[in-house]
Amino acid sequence: MKNNIKQIIIDSLISIGIACTLFCLIGMVFDQIGHGMFSLDGYRFTKMVLGCIGIGLGFGVPTIVYQDQRLSRATQMTIHLGIGLVVYTAIAMSLGWMGDPSHPLSFFAIFAGQIALALGIFLIFRHYNLKEAKKINEQLQKRDSR
Repeated sequence: MKNNIKQIIIDSLISIGIACTLFCLIGMVFDQIGHGMFSLDGYRFTKMVLGCIGIGLGFGVPTIVYQDQRLSRATQMTIHLGIGLVVYTAIAMSLGWMGDPSHPLSFFAIFAGQIALALGIFLIFRHYNLKEAKKINEQLQKRDSR
């Protein structure tokens, strides 16, 4: 149990770091697009940083499902991404990151782009973890064949 809590904390801190890094990078892009007129008044910056932390937790905490070996890998990924994307969507909509809902095409394009980014990050981590597992398995096979 102690290892599970430690792993949840590590995974959550990594997710928070990714969310805050993306927030900063995307903020720089919008600042450049707006020619230095990017304004965050009325505590919007604080709200957005807290939103980033919430999104990091929304993707980091559900990684506990990977500890349950009774669930298939597909079920684990569906639960993890399902919770993460619901939390992300709720926070993004409340902070106005989804664009103007009265313009459906723009709203959909922004939504699709943000979901694609989240899935891209997930696939990068999945690829990394699969490579690590393969290396570990090869090392175990070498050790067992001696």
